Amino acid sequence: MESKKESKETAITKKPESQTVGLTFEFGKVYVKVRGNEILEPIKATFMLFERLGHIYKPGKSWAIAGIGYRLLNTVSSVSLVCAQKVVVDGREQPNPYMERDENTKLPQIVHIRKLGIGMSMIGNIVVIDKTLSYNIKTYFLQSIQKKMKEKREDGTPLHPNCGKLGVKMKKPEEKGEWAFFEIEAPIGVWVNYSDSAILDCMDQHVQRQRFAERIAESIVSRNILKDHPAIGVSTVTPKTSEAGTVAYVTVYGYRNAIEPKNISEILAQTEQGEEGIEVKAETITEVPLEEEESAIDEVEKTEEEMPAGKKDKPKEYAVPGEGDPSKMTKEEAEEQKRLFEKRDER
Repeated sequence: MESKKESKETAITKKPESQTVGLTFEFGKVYVKVRGNEILEPIKATFMLFERLGHIYKPGKSWAIAGIGYRLLNTVSSVSLVCAQKVVVDGREQPNPYMERDENTKLPQIVHIRKLGIGMSMIGNIVVIDKTLSYNIKTYFLQSIQKKMKEKREDGTPLHPNCGKLGVKMKKPEEKGEWAFFEIEAPIGVWVNYSDSAILDCMDQHVQRQRFAERIAESIVSRNILKDHPAIGVSTVTPKTSEAGTVAYVTVYGYRNAIEPKNISEILAQTEQGEEGIEVKAETITEVPLEEEESAIDEVEKTEEEMPAGKKDKPKEYAVPGEGDPSKMTKEEAEEQKRLFEKRDER
């Protein structure tokens, strides 16, 4: 019986002229140009992203792609994510990433990180996305508290009525509880009842931010690079409900073996030196929605759980495009996805 791999190769060799051929893989359908028996470099791939596998999530009214979803898309786009040597903090160059710590506790407060995404656009030009992020842990801690304060039940009443209150430091709330004050913008701040279960959840999340600060910052900046790179360039999706659950279709582009590691090093050096000839889109990320930051925390926590003992708390490298298969599909899920693609093509 002829294997799937052999049947694909046979189908390709039978194409005498340049044609577009769709190849079905576990992650979706890939469209390639075939001339004779040679596959040309440009690649177009249609991915199916699953909610239940963590590829997509719904932070508000619209659906977004999670970090694990972007890494799956990048298995075709092959955008190389690399760290610059230096990051500018308050006008001064510092080692990248650079972490500001509390003088007393030595715990991280702010992580400054600069990463670059080097890849090809749809027409084959080299494009560098250069992003710098200042990840302020306290800011997200305060936002998570305010989120708890705003949560409501279906009837419109507060879900956590006694978890926190806006106010000033000299006027402590009269309600029963254990209260602490955090300044937001002098003289206004938030009083939090740290005996309330909602605030305890915020504190647990805050500890995770402190523990994995660098990795969370890296996850945020990496997904923002892939989100803006023209090879992917997708920030929101419109999912559909299918037999496989909530899924979304995303089309991305790539070039097979177009940029070698030595070229990446040269491009990185040229970008940092400000040389002309390479399209560079630089940006300082000033604000990331809380839901996106929380998604990055969940992703880092999940990665931590899956790491072998002895490698805990060590950052995972994602510099090699398409390293591993983040979807972790079962055989049944892969067969279901293939069937859905075939059914979709029939329509």
